[in-house]
Amino acid sequence: MKSTSVVFVALAAFGFFALAADKQSGSDKNASPIVGTWELVSEKWGDAKEFTDPPAERKSIKFITPTHWIWVWVDPKTKKITNSMGGTYKYAGDSYIEIPEFAFEGMGSYVGKEQKFTVKIEGDKWIHSGVLSAGQKLEEIWKRVK
Repeated sequence: MKSTSVVFVALAAFGFFALAADKQSGSDKNASPIVGTWELVSEKWGDAKEFTDPPAERKSIKFITPTHWIWVWVDPKTKKITNSMGGTYKYAGDSYIEIPEFAFEGMGSYVGKEQKFTVKIEGDKWIHSGVLSAGQKLEEIWKRVK
């Protein structure tokens, strides 16, 4: 039952944030360059020297509204959400900080803790890197979904 409730909350949040991101995308010329829908295309964890493609068993999508963010991992075969996290953020210059307010099972240790990144937006590419609150180095490349 607990698992079903978590999935329901994640799906409801997913829908809310997706709708808000779609309404915001392209409609406001002064909108932040990070507002919109993004798909993870490459990642580097820890001390890895090379970027790698995300695992084939998950598609990572991030939705950014003017005030909130959420990312979801979706299994491409089953179309089920396998992980999710979301909350508020702060963005200024090359600084992007996520403050998770909810998370899928097993990710609760991040809730309420700032996840700090350095970001660079190059057209439809978003590159961010940082060290998660749990101490893991992370660098990701996202592409804007159109």
